[in-house]
Amino acid sequence: MLSEADGYMLTESWCESPQKRQYRVRDFWKWHRDFENFRARFQSRYGEFESRMLSDGLIEKEEFLGAYYEEQADGDDLVPS
Repeated sequence: MLSEADGYMLTESWCESPQKRQYRVRDFWKWHRDFENFRARFQSRYGEFESRMLSDGLIEKEEFLGAYYEEQADGDDLVPS
């Protein structure tokens, strides 16, 4: 799904607490607008995927923690104002 989305760059994941089986996942996008387009375009497919993960017991819950922006090396914001 992500590989089909314009602007998707990569995903990082790591275990924060083995005892709690808690993981953090970060997706990287070229532009915030690409992420928003992904959410709109794949909303139903992502919902089905998440439901399957929950019902199979692979995840207990998923929580969106926020969006963070970085400046490019040339000083331009990733999201134009």
